[in-house]
Amino acid sequence: MNAEYKHTVKELWIYPIKSIGGMRVDSAMALPEGFRYDRRWMLIDENGQFVTQREHFHLSTFSSTIADNKLIIRHKDDTIDTPLDLTTPDALRVQVWSSKLKAQEVNSDISNWFSDKLSMKVRLVKMTDISKRPKRLFVPPYKTTLSFADGYPYLILGEESMNQLNAKLEQPVRADRFRANIIVSSSIAHEEDEWKGLNAGNAQLQVIKPCARCVMITVNQQTGETGKEPLKTLAGYRQKRNKIYFGANAICTEDGIISVGDRLEMI
Repeated sequence: MNAEYKHTVKELWIYPIKSIGGMRVDSAMALPEGFRYDRRWMLIDENGQFVTQREHFHLSTFSSTIADNKLIIRHKDDTIDTPLDLTTPDALRVQVWSSKLKAQEVNSDISNWFSDKLSMKVRLVKMTDISKRPKRLFVPPYKTTLSFADGYPYLILGEESMNQLNAKLEQPVRADRFRANIIVSSSIAHEEDEWKGLNAGNAQLQVIKPCARCVMITVNQQTGETGKEPLKTLAGYRQKRNKIYFGANAICTEDGIISVGDRLEMI
């Protein structure tokens, strides 16, 4: 096998609703703003601010999947769903970090369902044609578009990076804490930091930088419980300039389908 093909796609993940559990898929359509359906929905508070696991750990116990042209949301034994294209007509001003943009509420029933589960007033909003979120980059092509994701459309994580971390932990953690979109086979821990670009399937991605991590990776995605790890251990060997890095941020420079098993060609 040629050296450029020593890496393959091991797992693909889409997180339809920002900050709640997502879905593992066999293939996904890569677009500039992220995989199709990835983080196209989001919970907001009464001020239009995004709601996140950073403050509401319990969000990890919700999951979202897409099937039969519906967004399906589960929490414990309760399930609710909505057609993918359903929204109310009114435009809402929403905010993700410093980004301010327009979105549309899905419907009041879904919003009330979440509000009841979270014991706080929230709305579920969706990105539609009125939602514009440009992203400036410090390297060519200097710009892209973005979903409701924190800062970049894609997160790539190498298996060997996870293996090295878990070898250092008393209690291993699952990769789902890092909410990567693409998990790849790798032979060297954190080699994804140094990648410049790659072809996967008929899509092309460009790696922009290592991903800075926050307290959200301390949340157990199955139970909603939180602690000090793995952030504490990562701080011991993955900290630079007061930031802790794990995985790599990327953008899509050529649309296309990526599938599990695809070989990665480094460019």
